[in-house]
Amino acid sequence: MDIAIVHYNTPELTRAAILSVRKHCPDADVTVFDNSDQRPFRPWSSNISYIDNTAGRVIDWDAFLAQFPDRVPTCNGHGSAKHARSVDELFDLLPDGFILMDSDCLLKADPSPLADPSVAWSGTCYANRWVARERIPRLLPMLCWLNVPLCRSHGVRYFDPERSWKLKPRQFWDTGASFLADCDAAQLTGRSRNIWRFVEHYGHGSWNGEDPAQWLEENKNLYI
Repeated sequence: MDIAIVHYNTPELTRAAILSVRKHCPDADVTVFDNSDQRPFRPWSSNISYIDNTAGRVIDWDAFLAQFPDRVPTCNGHGSAKHARSVDELFDLLPDGFILMDSDCLLKADPSPLADPSVAWSGTCYANRWVARERIPRLLPMLCWLNVPLCRSHGVRYFDPERSWKLKPRQFWDTGASFLADCDAAQLTGRSRNIWRFVEHYGHGSWNGEDPAQWLEENKNLYI
């Protein structure tokens, strides 16, 4: 089982996330896709696969965003679109499938029950109420199983530029929403699971500069 984490600029959160994986699921493979532009992740162990995108080595974000000149400015640098595009890249880099885990999460239990090869995805679906008063269901990226072989065989990817939050005006598809819609259209079966029994989520502070030290201290039993 591979657990994939997309890293931005909070290495202390990513490190704790990996330590929580090692504590609750010691045999899992861990892959980090590093999107940071200020504070990169530094693997400390040979059993952490590291994909360096800190200088656009895999995805050139300047060139990517230049494709959308009518994009709407947003406080987190188009984080949802960038995150969805990064996960889409992992569909090619990790073709056997993986559990997607946000970098600002800590495991509370072994998430391997999510990795169900009989379904296209396994996790929790939720529809944001606050985005333009629309309710677009999404598969929560905090922790979910993505059956890449099954999805690719049906032409399903994770990212669609026509359905991605903030790339164009009036685009309110958040991370995991386009993927879920395409799975439904292809009649691929998903399995609803309560991810919160497996994971603790830090929240939006991971991208707005808040200091996670207190949260990490309060939850150190999950990773130490």
